[in-house]
Amino acid sequence: MTGRLRPMSALAVSRLSASAFVGGAPGLQLSISPQGTRTWRLYYRLPGDSRRRAMSLGRFPAVSLSDARQRAGQHLSAASQGADPKAARNAEAARTSLTLREAVEAYLAACTAENAPRTVDAKASALRGNLLPAHGRRLVAQVSKGDIARLLDTLADRPALRRNLHAYLRHFFSWCAERDLVADHPLLLLRAPRPVTARERVLSDDEIRAVWLLDGSMATIAKMALLTAQRKGSIERMRWSDLDLGEAIWTIPAENMKSGRGHSVPLSPLALHVLDTWPRFGGPYVFGIGSRGTLPFNGASNGIESLRRATGTADWRLHDLRRTAVTLAQRGGSGIDEIRALTQHKIPGIIGVYARHTFDAEKRQVVTAIAAELNALVSS
Repeated sequence: MTGRLRPMSALAVSRLSASAFVGGAPGLQLSISPQGTRTWRLYYRLPGDSRRRAMSLGRFPAVSLSDARQRAGQHLSAASQGADPKAARNAEAARTSLTLREAVEAYLAACTAENAPRTVDAKASALRGNLLPAHGRRLVAQVSKGDIARLLDTLADRPALRRNLHAYLRHFFSWCAERDLVADHPLLLLRAPRPVTARERVLSDDEIRAVWLLDGSMATIAKMALLTAQRKGSIERMRWSDLDLGEAIWTIPAENMKSGRGHSVPLSPLALHVLDTWPRFGGPYVFGIGSRGTLPFNGASNGIESLRRATGTADWRLHDLRRTAVTLAQRGGSGIDEIRALTQHKIPGIIGVYARHTFDAEKRQVVTAIAAELNALVSS
């Protein structure tokens, strides 16, 4: 049927907005994904087999219309003689003998030059924790769309992780395809999971009081999250050398920030009191673990669960304390621009390119407002 199509011109192909067979070679289609990715696909059959097969011929426009038709002709010729061109290409790719685990580790090493450390850590955690246990020993060229779809299906009850893993896998297999480690990208036609509804959880005044009365590493990390409105990863990696207690400043290095940019956080007198009363273990980290605190804190999930049990509260996470801190700042009269500076959220639009005020004094006013609200809560 497709062989009787009138061949499209290169201009007509470039204007396509939906998947279509383009003619010039039987079964040649420009496939357009929901995200707009354009990929050449060839549909073919082998002699004596009615099953229609498909293979990718590369992305458009990197592979031009004429090149796609040439490749299609070569593969159709092989298919007419009973040789499955996709199987032959996969066999060639498999000869590299690169396992999925080896490919993932090479990919993560490459990411260190392009991504912020926090992003690399997130990718490593998602890929090593979810992809490799099931498929790590397989050859990377053998992982199929069905394998990935079934893996993502197992995370239906964890929508945020499922969506993030899909994004990381899509980028990983694009990296593999660019290096000819795979013949087909298994995620090109796999739709992304629906966006996750943003959380709105803010701790109540009673819940804040209950958390504040607790002691220990996790409780103190929670208090610093409330007092500074910073992310949990930055607090977990806080080092004594990052703190200037005399100037009441915490300087977070770029590698400990999600944005990949360094950040200066003023410390209120209440935050200084929390730090002054916290013991030093001899290691570099304020909340260090291991021998003499030589490693950054790890174990927030279990720690938060312990706090929830101890306070009789439920359904809150450490990141919800950041939202709670922002809410306290608003309640204390702080403006959105000042809060945005403290939380290092970018100013949207073109104005963000030009606005370069550091808001140092204003950030100090925000943490002072948060501390005043907390003082009023815990003393009432």
